[in-house]
Amino acid sequence: MQLRNPRWVARLTGGILIALLFLIPMLYVVMISLESPGHFLVEPLAPPLRPSVGNFQSAWVQGDLGPQIVNTIIYSVSAAGISTGLSLLIAFPISRTLIRWSSSLYKLFVIGICLPLPIIPLFIEAQHLHLYDSRIGYVILHIEPGLPIGVLLLCAFIASIPKELDEAAAMDGCGYLRYVFRFVGPLAWPSIVIVFLYSLLGVWNDIIGPVVFLASPGLFPISRGVYTFYSANQSAYTLLAAAVLIASFPVVLVFMASQRQLLRATMGAGLQK
Repeated sequence: MQLRNPRWVARLTGGILIALLFLIPMLYVVMISLESPGHFLVEPLAPPLRPSVGNFQSAWVQGDLGPQIVNTIIYSVSAAGISTGLSLLIAFPISRTLIRWSSSLYKLFVIGICLPLPIIPLFIEAQHLHLYDSRIGYVILHIEPGLPIGVLLLCAFIASIPKELDEAAAMDGCGYLRYVFRFVGPLAWPSIVIVFLYSLLGVWNDIIGPVVFLASPGLFPISRGVYTFYSANQSAYTLLAAAVLIASFPVVLVFMASQRQLLRATMGAGLQK
């Protein structure tokens, strides 16, 4: 039997899978967060009779999530910004083969994506370099994880920029760093946004790092805060659902605000093919 419209069938199948894997679980968490504890224990699959946002207020106060969100914003934005800038500075000379062993360096970054994060060596390094239980140290330790994928993505995008632009800038006396940040950066902006968001999401959702590298409660990010809140309220499912949504809400806003850049990056990749 031959399908009359295989593209429509593929879209329908993809939509059903997305709904089953992401949309329905997310809506269920939202439903739990709006329920009263008594109603949820009696009918966990039924929608709330009287939706209330009191769980969000209780989770915010009991979990002390406000300072933790501020800490997370500082950690994630700083680490993602530095990682993205370094990725651009590394990707340009590799993509343009301005240094020796460019192909070997590129392969090393490909291997770096497949390697797990060395937690124990990083913990020993943090103690020796006085980076343990420190805001600056926590940011520095989260710069490297986003570098491999950032370098590879930017290398692919920079390769599509004509080399004649490099020669024209050199003839006009444009400096190297000025050319990279004033010309290459704006041209590669959609890919830079993707690299930044990828690094930011990695820092925001990290749960192992706060447990290993931080000991002071005043330095905890939101992931460690939700984990601590869960340890103290394991049976308060409505409060836990509200805390999870509070931790996820800022990231959702960032991705919604970046949809245009993500669409431009996707369209650019399609045109390059």
